[in-house]
Amino acid sequence: MPRIRCLKFGQNNITRFNAPYWALSPWYNSYFGPTGLSFTLLPPNLLEAWEQVFPFNAWMYYNPTIREIGTTSNTQTLEYILAGEIDYTGAVLSEAQIGIVNKTPGWSTLTIPAYNTIGFVINPHYYPWDIPQVREALCYVINRTEVAASWGLSLARPDYYPQPIVPETIATFPPDVRQFIIPCSYDPAKAVQILQSLGFYKKGGYWYTPNGTQLSLTVIAPAGWTDWDTMAQDAVEQLDAFGINAKLLTIDVGTFWSVVLPNAEYEALINGIANAPSYSTMWIWTNWPWWEEGRAISAGVSGSDVWPFQWPNGTCSPVIVPTTPNIPNGTIVWCVNSTFGYINLTNWQSFVIQYSPGKPEYDLALEVIFAWMHYFVPIVPLYDKYWPFEYSTSIMDPGWLFQGYVYDNYPGLLAVFLEYQPWGYGNQPFSVNTWGLFAPKGIVPPVAQAIANGSIWTKYPQYAAFLGIPTPDPMLQEAVASYFHIPYTPVTTTITTTTTTTTTTTSTTTPVTTTSTTTTTTTTTTTTTTAITTTAVSTVTTIATMTSTVTSTTTSTTTAVSTVTVTKTVISTALIAGIIIIVIVIAAVAALIALRRR
Repeated sequence: MPRIRCLKFGQNNITRFNAPYWALSPWYNSYFGPTGLSFTLLPPNLLEAWEQVFPFNAWMYYNPTIREIGTTSNTQTLEYILAGEIDYTGAVLSEAQIGIVNKTPGWSTLTIPAYNTIGFVINPHYYPWDIPQVREALCYVINRTEVAASWGLSLARPDYYPQPIVPETIATFPPDVRQFIIPCSYDPAKAVQILQSLGFYKKGGYWYTPNGTQLSLTVIAPAGWTDWDTMAQDAVEQLDAFGINAKLLTIDVGTFWSVVLPNAEYEALINGIANAPSYSTMWIWTNWPWWEEGRAISAGVSGSDVWPFQWPNGTCSPVIVPTTPNIPNGTIVWCVNSTFGYINLTNWQSFVIQYSPGKPEYDLALEVIFAWMHYFVPIVPLYDKYWPFEYSTSIMDPGWLFQGYVYDNYPGLLAVFLEYQPWGYGNQPFSVNTWGLFAPKGIVPPVAQAIANGSIWTKYPQYAAFLGIPTPDPMLQEAVASYFHIPYTPVTTTITTTTTTTTTTTSTTTPVTTTSTTTTTTTTTTTTTTAITTTAVSTVTTIATMTSTVTSTTTSTTTAVSTVTVTKTVISTALIAGIIIIVIVIAAVAALIALRRR
């Protein structure tokens, strides 16, 4: 059953579902209540199969139960850190708060790309924000560098792309898709030109619509999300200075996520707009992108799924795809004339979920939606997010991933730590002890040990490829071994080639009366033709054909050949036990999924 029909069926037929949390995961939900959540590792008889999936897990170093504590704000999370009540969090603290954490004994912070951008979602059901050009004008009003600096340029970078991409990974998109990833810019003069061309005028420092009403905008944000609130406030002040009567309204977090956003009860709000690190992971976003706008813009919602369309060059050409039960007429885009048309988001959604990255149909779907977002501007981008992770140094030491050689050459190792898991909410605590990249202080993480001794390549080549280190690298081994003060074993790859040659000779003699011609053809490299004219009574024609068949079989054998000792003291590998208490900033159950996107 298609996704949309499943959703409608569930809404109309399922009134109650009360089941324990057993997900496709090595953990199950062992506690759910007002004080937070607890996840407990499966018992040994069920865990054995998962250990084959995650061969480098660090589960043995930690208590089998992970506890998450809910807080209402980033500030409250900082209070938990200072009180010693948590061990690890991804709270989006300010630069000043991060400084406090780093000065707290036993605590440290790492900041890494979040692969997410944040922006203002504009509801196109309200006049005059239903006019694409008015929303486009907003895109030119805001200075993103100023917005990012209001929170801290180490935690936020300017973003001008209205498409759901992160600036760092634009190069991963194919050229045919990349041409539709088009930024706006900081150009207030252009915004003035757009508004005036639409009949808007300025009086007393503020803009007015052609019908004489003041141009105003109320932006809603979740209270306590200090990074969002701070940067939204700066952007709103810029809009007001430009002449738009703009206000920021912060509301209860639970109300924001469970009522205002899904029901489209907003004129504008702040939200995440890109949740996919690159082209190959865009399916994370295309799987259901409409959570960003709620019912305001959504496939499957009558009145919110058909919108004006135009290609970036100012033209309209239809997009017709094969007819399916979910796309009855095969129409994604249809045109009223050569410059204007409409897009059906329901049909687009049904089309894109059929394909995976790399397929031409998938690229076509991205081209269409990116072009529409450039024209329609449903979201005004603000900043590119960088995420601080605060942790107790007793439970993990991620520093080896941030060495120059490792960080610069193998970002995939860090990406594994960031990646959302398909088996349950709250990936960060599970990432700590599942992938094998971290271990408590004094213990070499399993993956680091496997890199040093070479077994990551000799025994687990598929896992090595998954981590983004498919080829043995002695410099990587040396960097890891040096960090943990352990020996390393360089790995070599031996290539064995077997060649088989087959030669076939064919000779034909034909009586003739004039010439003698000898032709020799070698299909591998050369062809030689010799013609001899004689006065012989008869002529012998000989055709000799040499067919060489070369079969090469290449076998790569990866072998650890020797051990190099780094002459430093080896850190003890004594086991450390203890429960990890983890805090994820949540204020209501309704906000869980949204937090995952944040």
